[in-house]
Amino acid sequence: MGTSYYDALLPVREAGAGLTDAVAGLRLPYRVVAAVGMPAGRIVVAFVSDSARLSRMFAANWAGTEAGREPDATLYALARPAHDYGLSAGWDGARWWSRERRAMAVFAFGSYWLAKVCLRGICSAVSGGDTVFLHGCALSVGAGAGRRGVIVTGSSGAGKTTLVAGLLRQPALAVAVVNDDWGAMSLASGCCASTGEQMLHMKSRSAAALCPGFFATAPRGSYLRDLSDPDPAARILVRPASVYGTAWHPAAMPIERVAVVVREPAGWSPPAPGGEAVRALESEGGARPPHDHEAFFNGSLILATDDDRRREERRYQRLADRVAVCWINNCDTPQAMVGSFIAAVMA
Repeated sequence: MGTSYYDALLPVREAGAGLTDAVAGLRLPYRVVAAVGMPAGRIVVAFVSDSARLSRMFAANWAGTEAGREPDATLYALARPAHDYGLSAGWDGARWWSRERRAMAVFAFGSYWLAKVCLRGICSAVSGGDTVFLHGCALSVGAGAGRRGVIVTGSSGAGKTTLVAGLLRQPALAVAVVNDDWGAMSLASGCCASTGEQMLHMKSRSAAALCPGFFATAPRGSYLRDLSDPDPAARILVRPASVYGTAWHPAAMPIERVAVVVREPAGWSPPAPGGEAVRALESEGGARPPHDHEAFFNGSLILATDDDRRREERRYQRLADRVAVCWINNCDTPQAMVGSFIAAVMA
């Protein structure tokens, strides 16, 4: 598959209590919050920055919360290198995480995509052991007694969007979309909840795949270009119903299946259930990645220590024990992939 989508990420490093001391004297003019929905309650993350652009995008992306609510965690997004704030250059080149303070700081922060990655990691780090955050699209497929709650996951570029777009075009198949690209599931109840995003941060080509002709027909105000990206046309903030139409249905639902999309040669055999499947989910099917990069199918997790990795391994083991995991090999046409999904999930 070539270079992973997350290979260029700054490593996560433990900062301890010193992080708060480093940012305490900084005067950052913008503070907005994200209220991230979970099956039981929500996580509130404060985004504190000196970037007006990123702060506006954060506010547009996420639902806020009531005035006076203390955040569960804080993300400091500093637009310039550390020395511009009178700090050591040693603070550059990493995502600094303080577990004690529940805070992350990143210097030379210019990308809204990085804001989403940091937010996801923070939510995974501060959530309880009952909750697993999964990278993928959560769907309800079918109707009545044949209805299945499914999370479609896999590495970036594996074909998740292609599969979901194909399912939405099946006239005889009822499909409802709960989460577009990431969300939380309770390992106790099996319930998946909407993150509550007001606008989705999405690749432009994904929007076009899910809604052909989108950019020619979308009403004014239904999307915003991501001007923090070097290619302003590459990503957008988009209203969910503008892309998914009536299929967008952000209500909690039970999950029965996790469908993992991979790109492997024809005839590839999926990993065996149990520990082998969990190891494949962790390492994206290849070599075990260094723990300063993302793993677990690009779940945007904070994996700064061995304890972090073991925590996620326990969560994924419980996930594999609770739901059926099926593997969809994207080695043929999109139509064939849709057929493989229906055969595996709806059986």
